[in-house]
Amino acid sequence: MATTIQVKDTTFQLLKTLKEKEKVTSYDEVISGMIKEKLQVKESMFGSMKGKLKPYNKKEDRMKDREY
Repeated sequence: MATTIQVKDTTFQLLKTLKEKEKVTSYDEVISGMIKEKLQVKESMFGSMKGKLKPYNKKEDRMKDREY
């Protein structure tokens, strides 16, 4: 979902300059990159289980790790 935000003209010019410098395609990429950098969010925090999980093949597999 997209939304509109208001920024001063000088802030917009800075965003535009950074967008060109970073060679990204959207202002969202610029802003989210700055936020991740400021909050020191590591990319490894996203999708940490990617490639480590295998799909369930049998009904028994799906129920194996559940506690009742």
